[in-house]
Order: sequence, then C-alpha cells, then structure tokens
Amino acid sequence: MRKEQLRKLRKLYATPAMMKKAGMDVPKLVERKNQWRKEDLYQYKYGIYLRCQVLQGILKVAFFLVEEMRLGLNKPVYELFINKETGEFITWDVKHEKWRNAKVDMLDWPEYTYYSGRYINPEGNRNIKRYLKTEVGGYKGILEYQQNVRKEELKKKYKRETEPWDLEMDKVPDLPKDWIHWVDKHAIRDHFIFYEYSRKGATEGYCTWCERTVPIKNPKHNQYGTCRCCGRKIQYKARGKAGNIWTDRETAYLIQRCEDGFVIRMFRCRKHLQKGNYEHTDVGVEEIRRVIYNKWFYGMAYVWDLYKQDHMRWIGNGKSYYSWYYNYEGAIYKRTLASLAKAELKRTGLAEMAKDVERFDPEEYVEGWKQHPQYEQFAKAGLGQLIIEGMHDRRSTINTCNAIKDLAKSLGIDKARMKRLRENRGGDIYLEWLRREKAMDTIIPDEVIRYFSENQIRPKNLKLMLTRMSERKICNYLKKQKNLTGRRPLELISDWEDYMLIANRLKIDTRIEKNYKPKNLKAAHDEVVSMCGGQDIARRAGEIAEKFPDIDRIHAEIKEKYEYEGKKYSIVVPERIEDIIQEGKILGHCLHSSDRYFDRIQRRETYIVFLRKTAELDKPYYTLEIEPDGATRQKRTVGDNQNADFEEAKSFIRRWQQAIQKRLTEEDIKLAQISRKLRVEEFDELRKGKNKVWHGKLAGKLLVDVLEADLMEVEKAAVS
Repeated sequence: MRKEQLRKLRKLYATPAMMKKAGMDVPKLVERKNQWRKEDLYQYKYGIYLRCQVLQGILKVAFFLVEEMRLGLNKPVYELFINKETGEFITWDVKHEKWRNAKVDMLDWPEYTYYSGRYINPEGNRNIKRYLKTEVGGYKGILEYQQNVRKEELKKKYKRETEPWDLEMDKVPDLPKDWIHWVDKHAIRDHFIFYEYSRKGATEGYCTWCERTVPIKNPKHNQYGTCRCCGRKIQYKARGKAGNIWTDRETAYLIQRCEDGFVIRMFRCRKHLQKGNYEHTDVGVEEIRRVIYNKWFYGMAYVWDLYKQDHMRWIGNGKSYYSWYYNYEGAIYKRTLASLAKAELKRTGLAEMAKDVERFDPEEYVEGWKQHPQYEQFAKAGLGQLIIEGMHDRRSTINTCNAIKDLAKSLGIDKARMKRLRENRGGDIYLEWLRREKAMDTIIPDEVIRYFSENQIRPKNLKLMLTRMSERKICNYLKKQKNLTGRRPLELISDWEDYMLIANRLKIDTRIEKNYKPKNLKAAHDEVVSMCGGQDIARRAGEIAEKFPDIDRIHAEIKEKYEYEGKKYSIVVPERIEDIIQEGKILGHCLHSSDRYFDRIQRRETYIVFLRKTAELDKPYYTLEIEPDGATRQKRTVGDNQNADFEEAKSFIRRWQQAIQKRLTEEDIKLAQISRKLRVEEFDELRKGKNKVWHGKLAGKLLVDVLEADLMEVEKAAVS
C-alpha cells in the first residue's frame, strides 16, 4: 500500500448518531482491586467507537475516543488501513502525525478504554466480517485478522530457519518393523510374572517376556526372581495386589545409515500394564534426539522440543555434545549394525562395542573416539568396560594411552592377564590389580579381583592390610566384617586404617594376628578411639606420630627437668601428643592443627609446656612454647589470645626460668643457642615479608611485632 494514496482516501468522521450516543454515556466511578492496592477509576459503556468503509478496495477503520466525543470532537485518533489482497495493514496516528505498524491492541489507549466496551454500528460490523472473512466483526474481528497476519509472517520468517532442518530430517529412514517389539523385550528391563494367589502356593504364572504361562514355585508379591523358561530377571506380582504398573523410563538407541553417513537416534521408553489385562502391554516410545554424522564424522544434533513457544518439532541444536558429566546409557538396536560395521562404522569400533557392552551412549562413544582413536582398538579387543570408564573420566587409563602397538604391554600386563581382563569385563580397578599381580609375580584369584572392583577397592586402599595379609584373606575378612557390621567394604578399610594407626600409638603389637585382624573390627576400632579421647584426636595423633616419631620420648626425657610447681601456678609437661591436641582444642588456638610446632619439638628447637593454676592442674590455662633454656617464645590462652591476667603470671615464669637453669646440661645450652639463632632468622624473614596477623584481636598487626612482644628471654642475672 502506498502511504500517499492512503492519506488521500475519504476522511471518516464520527456520525451524529455516534456523537449522541457518546454524549449520553455518563462515566461511572468504580473501585478496582489488584494485587498491590485498591484504586478508583472511571468506566464507560463504550470507551472506543469505530466507523469503517471500503474505499478503493481498502478497508479503512476510524477509531474515536468517548471522552473526546463528549467534548464535541468528531475527529478520529487512529485511522487503520487494511488490504486483504496483500495481507498488509498500517495505522495513521492522527495526533502525532506518524505511521504505526502495531496491531490495534498494541496502540496507545487511555486506561479507561481497557475497562470499557467498543462500539460499531451493525452495518459496519457486517462490513468488517465480510471484508476480512472473520467469524466476528468490530474490534475483535480486526484484532483476530491482524493476529493471523502476524502468525503467517512469523511462519514465513521461521521457515527460513526450519526448512534446512526439515530437509535433513527427511533423510532419516523409517523405524524397523520390529522396533516396538525390540524395545519391549530388550530396552525396557522391567519384566514380571503375574500369578493368582493361593494358600497352597501358586505353581504357574504369566511371564511378560515369554508372553505365556510358565511354571513358578513359592512366589511372593514384589519379590525378584528368574523366569524358569526365558532366564530373565523378573518381579513377581500377585494379580490381586498389583494394580496399574508403569515401568521405569529407559533409554534406547537406533543407529541407521543416512545417505553417506549415519544417524544416532535416541528414544525414551516405558511400558504400561493395566490392571486386569496384564497380558496386553502398552509400550510408549518417544524419540527425543537425533545426531546425523557425515562421512567425515561431523555430527549435527537435533532435538524434539517446543519451537518458539508454539509447537513441537525437530529443532537444530548445533554440534554433537561430548559430556564427561552426564550419563545417557541405553540399549542399542544391533540389527542395523552389521552392514554399518563394513562401511560407515568400520574405523570406529562402535559395532564391536555394542556387542561387548549391553548399555552405553553411542554418541558419547563416537565423540570420544574422535579425540581418542585408541577406542577402536580397545573395542575390537573386547575391553568395553575400560572404554565406558574412559568416557566418564578423562583421567582414565584408556585416555592416557599413546599410540598402541602391543595393547597388553601398553596396559602394563601380559597376554594371559589381558585375556582375564577381557573375560571378566574388567575396568580400571581390575587392571590395577592385574598390574600388581604381575609386579609381585603372583596370582590373585579372579573372584577376589571382581570383589575388589565391584566395591571400588584399589591396591592403594589396602596399602596397610597387604603388609599383613594376602588379597584372598583380605577379601574373606572384609566379607565377614560386612556381614557382621553391615558397613560397606571401603568404610571398613577406613576403620581398619584408623584402628592400626591408633593401636600403634597405644603400643599395641599389630604384628600379632589377633591384633591386626580383630574379630569385630568396628568394636576394636571404637575401643582404641575411646582410649585416645575421640576419633579426631586419635587420628591426628597417629598422623603426627608417624611424621615425628620422637615427640613422646622427648617429652618423657624433659618432664623432670622443666616441670615446676608454685603456690598459685605450675608448669606441666605433656606426656603424649594427645595431651597437646586436647589442649589446642580446648583453648581454640592453632597449636594442634599445625605441623610447625611438632617439627620444632622433633628437632629440639622448642618444646610445648602448659601453664596451669596449681589448684586446677587438670584445667588448661595457657600454652607456652619454650626454647631449651626456658626462653618463652609464645604464650596463648582461649582464642589464641593473651589476656590481662597473664601479667600476674609473668613473675612466676621468671622464677621458673631461674629455677630450671640449674637443671640444664651442656647439650641443652647448645640447643638453646641454635634455637635462638633460628628464631632471629625467622623474625628477620617475617619482617622482610611484612607478614600480618589476619584474625582475632591482633588482626592487621605485623606478625613479627606480635612475636617479639610475646618473647620472654632468660635474664642474664638468672643465668649467672
């Protein structure tokens, strides 16, 4: 439509009848509630008046506002032009003198028009219906027509995007004739035997996999068993109790030739069995994803989804994904693979993988194979489980293999063990045990390795146990302990490691079988933990003792030399590592969590002693870090602080420093000189690094300033 010609068309003004009707329309004040507040507004019977004519094949509609008409104005606010032949429409905004492409509902209208009606005389209403060929006339008929025009415009716009997708989807072959039957029998794993309950015990039932009556013995409702005819795992269902049954959702894959490449089709499926008619099953199959690969294995993915919030269709979703995190394992239809294996899939090993592994994601396999071509060799060697683990863990053995000539050698095993790996469908853990077996020049029974693999037990998990028992004995021991305690094998191994660590701390001889192999591991573990003040303390003490084995002995040696008792205060030397950890936990400072202090004790650079009130020797008060001559490096109480009450204890520490000087040996003096030198060097480094305290009352201060203020060296007068 030419805008210049539209402006020349006859002007439409409000008729006298319309003006009279508007003048008689008195507004009403109404209260309207919304979710935020109440508001008063004016409402007319008709807020908008319409007048229309067909001029030179164009439908022209004039829109008038009631409030302007009541003031005597008969000019329209908008003039709408519609060309039915071309499907065009455009609006002239009279007030602002500009063209608008919006639909009538998107034009700027006063608020009262939204709560008022629209008026057009009967003749105009018929003209609109006749011209636009809509079921209704007036404002609604115009809006309906404009909405249909917009939909058609969107369809044309979207067609440019969807047409290439549709052309690709046309290449996808039809489903195999036996597809639904295959899904029912192989993709869906839930199968049942329905039987009539009898006090004497039912002797026959209907197997959904066999699709016939089969013999059964002593069935129980919801109990799992095996069908005597087909050998499938089934679940018994008493007909009187079963009700309607929906199986779990399963994933199924169909791989077909698609022009010069192939397509991987992903389906979600489940089965419905209706009460009273279990012999008939309703199999629901929904295709949700397609990936079309060309001959260069470049894949384009399509998903069945809601398009533009309008309708369901196949939507191009870009490149194929390769996820290390999501698991879409499913059954694969194998009857199309034989021909594909000779051509399109020849170099991938995908067909061989499908024969070896019952359920996996073929799309993930193809994308993994593109990154790791060795997948083909592993698949053709029957090592599908290694590939499955490789697809889910990029650090897996198969992904770290380089160019492979001798597959067994590249895996660190020989051909005989390679055969066992294949026959047992072993993965990474199974392979680790075979490597250990080869390195130790021994034989570990397959059933033992299978048990370890099923329970995720690697050789490193049994590092301690293998020093005392064989793999078979460990396996049998774990089985017995699981039956006894109900704990998982990995949890039992963790308990056993804790037990051994703590038992060694308690000087229990763990070389004796009854000690390293207690009859009830959990009970033995709990007993030694309680003896050490709790599991956290016991474990931490064991770790420290393993790193710094002389600490307990050192404290025993210095106990008599450094302990001192006064009327109000006393110095106590801890007897065990556990005492230091307990002190740190109660006072809430970092002593027990840092290896730095234990390393200093091991090297005899400093020692840890406790300042206690004589009347409360068992109650933690202050923890002191001292040098061999009694110089006090640090003194901390609750929250790693030093409170005002310590000023009173300073004179006691001075007396203690003087008292122990007589007990020091020449070796102690030499150790003190070394300690002093190391302390000065440490302070210099801290000053250069400008290290600050980040927490507590001293936050923001230089650490070296805090440590220097904390230092109480031995006075020279005391030494002389």
